[in-house]
Amino acid sequence: MPLRSVASALLLILLLPLAGVSTGPISVAAGRVDITAPVRYPMGGYSARKGSSEGTHDPLLAKVLLIKTGNLQVGIITYDLLSFNSERVAREAKQKLGFTQVLQIASHTHSGPVAKDSGAPSADSWVHGVEDKALAALKEAQTRYVPARLSVGQGVALLCHNRRRVNADGTVTMLWRNAERIPTSPVDPRVGVIRFSDASGKPLAVLVNYACHAVVLGADNLQYSADWPGFMYHYVEKQLGNGALVYFLPGASGDINPYNAEQPSSEDAFGVAQKMGESLGQTVLAVLKRMPPGNDTPEIEIAQETYTFKERFDPTKELAVQVTRMLLDKNTGILAVPGEMFVSHAIRLQDRVPLPRTFLVSNAYGGQGQLAAYIPTISAAMEGGYGANYATRIEVGAGEWIVTRSVVWFYERLGRLDNAPDLSR
Repeated sequence: MPLRSVASALLLILLLPLAGVSTGPISVAAGRVDITAPVRYPMGGYSARKGSSEGTHDPLLAKVLLIKTGNLQVGIITYDLLSFNSERVAREAKQKLGFTQVLQIASHTHSGPVAKDSGAPSADSWVHGVEDKALAALKEAQTRYVPARLSVGQGVALLCHNRRRVNADGTVTMLWRNAERIPTSPVDPRVGVIRFSDASGKPLAVLVNYACHAVVLGADNLQYSADWPGFMYHYVEKQLGNGALVYFLPGASGDINPYNAEQPSSEDAFGVAQKMGESLGQTVLAVLKRMPPGNDTPEIEIAQETYTFKERFDPTKELAVQVTRMLLDKNTGILAVPGEMFVSHAIRLQDRVPLPRTFLVSNAYGGQGQLAAYIPTISAAMEGGYGANYATRIEVGAGEWIVTRSVVWFYERLGRLDNAPDLSR
């Protein structure tokens, strides 16, 4: 399919009054709440799944992290869900609780309930209840701010593969499962770790960014579970042993699966998911041990932009995509996108941004626009495969556009681009 002019999106950018920068003492607050759906509620993630849920293996959680510095109050909510984009949570958090911005991030577990009415005023009692719980958790956490230090580190974990195998003749074979660990590319083995700690160095909150689908558990599983990300954060929290909360931020995993994806339930699927989660958790703990004490007066910048793209297979329709960008203390960048970015986007972002670390977060909803589903690269869209030339809805080139605009934003925030002509050169 020919590339439609993504450059036309420039004319449709909605620059929102949702930007802020602050330098000064930083405080954080954390909380969590159980959001497990009732038994027999429909599960999401697999079209091949037969039947609704039959019970709960491990409770599904929503975790809140509040960050306050200067005139900024930012809320991050992570959900152990396939997706969750609540306009109501974003709106009421700003209007009633005074947040500058709120970012809602779903782990994309394929063993959770499907939020049928997510993104619209909900008539579903469970969805409405999740919104109530998330807002209540934000409000309660506002009473528990404590001074904090910010530090960032990075490790490496080889636990997944690229599920789109491009053959010698240019065709694509979907390699959903790769228990034999056949080498594939590209993958992004980086494990991003963002830590907020108290003055003594004790962790208060740890955010973990890693690019891999939460699909160790397959369509035959009818038990609610956070899959391997849940095992990861439970393991790290237990090892830290001081009440710190650990949050999972899914990376650019649109074409990335765990080696043991869709492990049959009869073959110790939960045990395999636990092994993977704890393996990543060990990497996280190793990174934490070598991280510096951190800065108690970091500079934090955050901004959001909404781009309007064409629907790929129906150009009469449009898709509004809001992206969130953060710059942490001039050395770490975050790009959060409400869709499943292919891994090459994250690699390209890191290569092009002049920062030691740049993390891409998928399935992240900023409060406006829509979920974009899979966001392939141009080359992947031409090659084909799941999420590349089917099971995708956004116009070709949208991912490259988002990354390029983000590179420009980071350069601007670092003072590397002039905001007025310099005729002396």
